[in-house]
Amino acid sequence: MRRSDGGCYHARMPPAPDVLTWSYNLASKAVLTILAVGVTALGLVIFLLPFAIGPAPAAAFWTLELSGAVIVGFGVFLVFGLSAVVRTRLTLDRTSLRGLVPNGAGRLLVPRFRAIDVPVADIRSVERRAEIVKAFGFTTARESLSILTDGDVRIGLFSNADTSLIRLPLATIAGAIAAAAGVAVTDRGTVLTTAKGLYGEAASSWTEPPLDAASAARARRATVITLQIIVALMMLTFILRACGS
Repeated sequence: MRRSDGGCYHARMPPAPDVLTWSYNLASKAVLTILAVGVTALGLVIFLLPFAIGPAPAAAFWTLELSGAVIVGFGVFLVFGLSAVVRTRLTLDRTSLRGLVPNGAGRLLVPRFRAIDVPVADIRSVERRAEIVKAFGFTTARESLSILTDGDVRIGLFSNADTSLIRLPLATIAGAIAAAAGVAVTDRGTVLTTAKGLYGEAASSWTEPPLDAASAARARRATVITLQIIVALMMLTFILRACGS
């Protein structure tokens, strides 16, 4: 039985199922598949368009080629993201926690994965934290989950960007692991980090000190402003395209 608030289980509660498995849901996979295929196809059409319509001015030719290449590149990135969504999985039973979790990216942003197989008895702590990331003048936020095992070895499991619709139930996962290990879920507060969190990766090194309440609140406000700017830019682009047509 799970607590909806992400808290830990207690012995007096009814026993949990023998095996629990978490992965991204079918809707997330379907949406990302449609986006990846659609964006990549659009980019290819734009890239090949100059060859189909015949000779064109050099400026128009290179504009289409560059635009098509950029869109194809973004489509390939979405394909990599789809790979991460499809392959990510975590299974918990009464004796072990095992699965395949994101582990950053290699060259050309190709996702990497980490196989984990940890005895439940070795889990000393289950920890969550909010992460603030500043890059290119923008501020974003995400939630991260990790476990700490015997020997103070930290294993990052997953992270969810606050603005992402493709998410894993981190509160539920944390509560279930903590219940199986007989520990409580620890809240590590809000931190400012440089960890990339690409493809839902959670860092395995949590050395950043937590922000005080006032700093955390300011950081949260900055993430809201970032989201407002992005929405405003999208609306402006839509309006300009509508006026141009």
